[in-house]
Amino acid sequence: MKRALLLVCVLAGSASAQPQAKPVAPAKPAPAATGLTERSRLEIQPGGKAIKQLAIENPLGDVKVEGYDGTSIMIETIKHAPDEEGLERLRVSLVPNPDGTVRITTTADGGKEFKNVSRSNMRIDLIIRAPRDARVDAAVSAGALEVLNMDAGGDLDTGSGPISVRNVSGGVSTNSVSGATSLTQVFGSVDAQTISSDVDLDTIGGERLTASVNRGKIAGRRVRAKEIQLTTTEGSISLEAESSLRGRIVVSSLRGDVDVRLRRQGAVTIRARGVKVNLGSANAFAKTQQDGWVHSQLGQLGKNPPALVELRSRFGMVEFSIIE
Repeated sequence: MKRALLLVCVLAGSASAQPQAKPVAPAKPAPAATGLTERSRLEIQPGGKAIKQLAIENPLGDVKVEGYDGTSIMIETIKHAPDEEGLERLRVSLVPNPDGTVRITTTADGGKEFKNVSRSNMRIDLIIRAPRDARVDAAVSAGALEVLNMDAGGDLDTGSGPISVRNVSGGVSTNSVSGATSLTQVFGSVDAQTISSDVDLDTIGGERLTASVNRGKIAGRRVRAKEIQLTTTEGSISLEAESSLRGRIVVSSLRGDVDVRLRRQGAVTIRARGVKVNLGSANAFAKTQQDGWVHSQLGQLGKNPPALVELRSRFGMVEFSIIE
């Protein structure tokens, strides 16, 4: 069963101090396999200051934020519940602040007056269109978290839900317990942390890239950052990157293989250590030290210090090659 709802939000404060909520036409309801689905739409227009930040907490479902060339925020809310009472328990709170921050949170009311309903049978999904220059700070639990086409970065946090970021400028920080992380076309510093899932990086350009995984793989392609540090405990690391003058690349795994392919810009100094080390074309200049580290260098040293590449795996293979 399904229904559509037009949501009207009344905001306290003067019109000049806070963004204004503007209801728009209801969206076409999506069919629900069981129970009820309720859709509503709301537009929040800026008041005295432009909307510069979204702070979103949705432990009940998915969040998708997409940037566009407007000034208002358009929010589509999709609620799922077994029955009418369940829908009434699902709440979305919107708090626009005079400083340009809009806070969005979801909750499910509880209490003795409500019958017991499994949390898995109740959810709220949020689809948000926001000004491109707004920062996005968002947290979900088991839901998916997706951010695309934004220009001010953000801080993203999930429990078991996946994180997907595409075409975003500005610094991006992600944290996940067991949800996979995918970052594509991110132009700013990146810090990606997860405990037991994979991290996929494609077309990353910024001052710094840091990624850390306990149990899982890290795969990076078309990476260009002055400082790169990738670390796993149990999981392989593969990286295709471009070195930069005075840059530093550190790739380290305890129990996984390490494979780095580099587009070289200037001289590069390489230090590597593993169960087996293969430095490709740099093998001809390699020297093994008494401490087990293999040292090599490509290119002539000039006025600028060389880029440093450090690769290590205690129980895995280490490979390095130059992309011509």
